[in-house]
Amino acid sequence: MTAAPGAAARTAALDVLCLGLLTAAVRDERLAGWEDRWSPAPVRGGRAVRAWRAVGAAGSARVAWTVVAVRCALPPHRRGPGGRLAPAAVLAAAGTGRRLLSRAVDRPRPPAEERRTRVHGASFPSRHTMTALVAWALALEDRRAATGICCAVAAARLALRAHRPADVLGGWLFGRTCLALADLARRAPRADRARLRTRRPGPDGWGPPWR
Repeated sequence: MTAAPGAAARTAALDVLCLGLLTAAVRDERLAGWEDRWSPAPVRGGRAVRAWRAVGAAGSARVAWTVVAVRCALPPHRRGPGGRLAPAAVLAAAGTGRRLLSRAVDRPRPPAEERRTRVHGASFPSRHTMTALVAWALALEDRRAATGICCAVAAARLALRAHRPADVLGGWLFGRTCLALADLARRAPRADRARLRTRRPGPDGWGPPWR
């Protein structure tokens, strides 16, 4: 379900502001030290590690592109608003934007001896967290369900010590921003068409011939 243009714009603006503040904060190395001191110990035991890795896989690129591809392949009456490839385009744009931000911030990962899974690239914002929120929101058209999956993935990445708390928070904010911008892009053309249909002819205007 998408929000109204005004609500989506306000949500996107607030999320961008919060993400900007968080991005500025993570550049301070003292925050990482504080997070490392107060974060729980990494998960131990083969079964527990495998279980958390399975949960975190819901935010992997392979799973994300699979569920979005299924959404794109659905019949038009079940795909929801937007073109056939719109969900794939949103996911690709979100991934590209996150990668650029990650390279710009270049935040180090938690210590290697604490990590319980393989990692790639810088730590902020969390790719798995962002991908889980965006991909499942596009696939399910249910933001609450997608947020639940996103929270589970974020917990897994923390338990495996692939990220610090600020990283998964940044991934969530980045994903929210991408979804709000996608809402704006989808609803703006329909709002314009609605205004054209309802505009009446006047001295300085025009309207449909049946008005």
